[in-house]
Amino acid sequence: MSRPPCIGIPFKKSPETDWVRPLRQYIARALQEDPDTYNSDCQVLQRMRQDMRGAKADETGRDIIYRYYSHLEALERRIRVGEHGVKMVFQWTDAFTDESIQQHSLAFEKANVIFNLAVAFAMQGAGLITDASSDMDLESIRSAFECFRVAADRFHFISKNFMHPPSMDLQLETVNALDSIMLAQAQECALIRAQLEKKKDVTVSKLAQQAALMYSGVFDGVKPIAESHHLPRGWILLIETKLRYYQAMAQYHEARAENSKGHYGIAIARFSLAEQHAREATKLVGQFAETFFSTTNLTEDLYPESVQGLQDLVTTLAANVNEELSRANRDNDIIYNDPVPNTSTLPALEAAIVAYHFDIGDFYASEERTNVVGGELFTRLIPMAIHEGSSIYSEEKAKIIRAEEDKVNLADGELQDALSFMKMPESLRRFEHHQRAGPDSVASELGELSRAVCDAAREVQLAERAGSLTDMRAAVEAQRVRTTEELNHMKRILDEEQRTSESALSEYASEPLFASYQPSSRAASFYREQVAENQKKLEDAAGLDNSILSDYQTVVAPWLPALHSGPEGVTSVLLEHLRDVDIGDGPGSQAMNAENLVDIGQDQPVGLAGHVQTIQEIYEQLLDLKSVRRSTLSELKAFARDDDISDTLVKASDAKGLQALFDRELHKYDNHIQRLQAAASRQGMLVKRISDEFRRLLELPQARSISKRWEAAEGKKAALESQVLEAVQVYNHVRDGLDKANRFYGMMLESLGPFRRQVNEFAESRANLREQLIKQSAHESASRNQAMLQERLSQYSASSHPHQPPPAQEHQQTYQPQAAQASYPPQQQYQPM
Repeated sequence: MSRPPCIGIPFKKSPETDWVRPLRQYIARALQEDPDTYNSDCQVLQRMRQDMRGAKADETGRDIIYRYYSHLEALERRIRVGEHGVKMVFQWTDAFTDESIQQHSLAFEKANVIFNLAVAFAMQGAGLITDASSDMDLESIRSAFECFRVAADRFHFISKNFMHPPSMDLQLETVNALDSIMLAQAQECALIRAQLEKKKDVTVSKLAQQAALMYSGVFDGVKPIAESHHLPRGWILLIETKLRYYQAMAQYHEARAENSKGHYGIAIARFSLAEQHAREATKLVGQFAETFFSTTNLTEDLYPESVQGLQDLVTTLAANVNEELSRANRDNDIIYNDPVPNTSTLPALEAAIVAYHFDIGDFYASEERTNVVGGELFTRLIPMAIHEGSSIYSEEKAKIIRAEEDKVNLADGELQDALSFMKMPESLRRFEHHQRAGPDSVASELGELSRAVCDAAREVQLAERAGSLTDMRAAVEAQRVRTTEELNHMKRILDEEQRTSESALSEYASEPLFASYQPSSRAASFYREQVAENQKKLEDAAGLDNSILSDYQTVVAPWLPALHSGPEGVTSVLLEHLRDVDIGDGPGSQAMNAENLVDIGQDQPVGLAGHVQTIQEIYEQLLDLKSVRRSTLSELKAFARDDDISDTLVKASDAKGLQALFDRELHKYDNHIQRLQAAASRQGMLVKRISDEFRRLLELPQARSISKRWEAAEGKKAALESQVLEAVQVYNHVRDGLDKANRFYGMMLESLGPFRRQVNEFAESRANLREQLIKQSAHESASRNQAMLQERLSQYSASSHPHQPPPAQEHQQTYQPQAAQASYPPQQQYQPM
């Protein structure tokens, strides 16, 4: 497979810089420590920078740069670098102009190192794509894909974290352009991999379309700044060439996909667009090849063979497009005759983006990062005991949080189990509604329809407004009657023609001319078969209509008046049925409300209302207690998260007293722990109280009666809602069936019009033929009678004059009757719609 060239970015350069002397001076002056203690760390950091300056665009080079950058990050957290700290002089050249800039800021050093780190990843990815000496396998493509994404992420990081850069190559416009270039080249890798894996045309089309969109954005971002930011001239030409190439590829593979679906006209239009883009790409790639080796920085560390690879790719694609377009046009003209839409009316292609920023922290796994970066420098500047003490203290805090969270979850679970056993709060709501609404409590509480039933009822209401089911039934019936009458009329025409024909044949059976006259049973067989076939279709359709209407009568009709009024109508019916439920107190209700004060004590609530009130109060207390428990746990977590004792650990005199220090500090959490324990203890008491009260409530005959009736009412509501949903389902089925029936009868009537004209023409032609044959038969009969009379006269004359010679025989013409020619209309095969 040919290899396309990639955009190469040059490294920034930096002269040698001494880390050792400024660091030793700062440690001695600012930290008041012996600089010789940290001399080894200073030397290591110095060597890291030296190695970074000579790093190449390969795996080793990128690891060297990343190692140095990671240590700069760690150093910044420990030592202040800048005008008022370690005063370094960092000097770097612009990547595109070689202009030299120097600053004391560590941020300037970090930004330039990150730039080179991005370049190392970018050039490694480009080498994997363009190196003709190695095989382009899936693993190489995957590695290049990740390299470009990491490079894009590093350029994006520069744009978000370094404001007001002093050099043009670090300015926002430049790094944003480089970021978009890297993502576009990563999308290319995904596309190349899809081609190597021989993915479906639709997948390749989406990936190519996204690559074209990305290069379009790159072109728009690079062209305005190319001159002002001194970007290589060849970039624009290469970007535009790839843009057209991937536009052509996207249209080409989409056309192949459309062609495989049988959309031949759309495929031709897509092939035409692909041909236009391929033609433009061919023109641009020629210009790019001419300027490739003269383009500054474009070919650095890249392979010239890739230019020929791009030419081969464009040429191959253009040839394939032209071949497919010619074949598609030829097949469509000869076979399919599918209309070809205007290319401007084609919908935009779908795109599939797979190239996103890949964080370098995710690229280097924790173990790999440790191997690459190594141990942290200058760790002795902060005592390790502080770090260890902070870690131990954090673990102690985590233990407290885990233990209290487990207790809270256990208490919540116990409360939920207890309430579920009592079916709270639904069971409590029944008794409250009974007290407020009295006999209508069930209807007032359960009279609200479920969302599914409301939506279904509203659907039927809107459908009825658009066209009622009754009108649709009448329309179908009228269409069926008209169709039946039409077929009966044609049958009567054929019967009348048969009767007339048989009468004529019977009367003129001895006439020679009628020998060629076909009986009606044979002449009209085609038309009778067509009439019978359509009558059979009509009977089948009528049977289907009756089946649909049978479902309507049994399921839909009882609910249609209510559904016609929408949710309000169904609610009305539901309320009527719920009111039928016997919820009255009935005889002896006062006796039900009475309880023996000896059983419950003089200080306990009496009757149903008292029990319900007490249960409601306890239930609200439990909910408040749960809310307080959760809020207390949240406060405990926030307190632990903000609890930092680093300063206290630094001030600690010796490590032996750390445990005592931890114990003192952890006492800060006692208040939250005690509040949680008190909440758990109070919940246990309240759960016992509410369970006892609920048991006493259910022991009341009135309470048991109310529960039983509510359960019956809920069951009735569920059954009615189920009936409504079934009625709506059948309603939609009936409506759809009537709509199909109406269209069927309409098309059947439309198709019977031409057939009726054929039947009329047939009957008329048969009548004309009979009349013609009757006239000819009468004429021949008269001619025969005259000939017989003349013969008898001749015989009489001969007997009266026997000596006279017989008269000369005149030329006698023998009458040959002409065969009657039937004039039937052409018997075209009738095809009912």
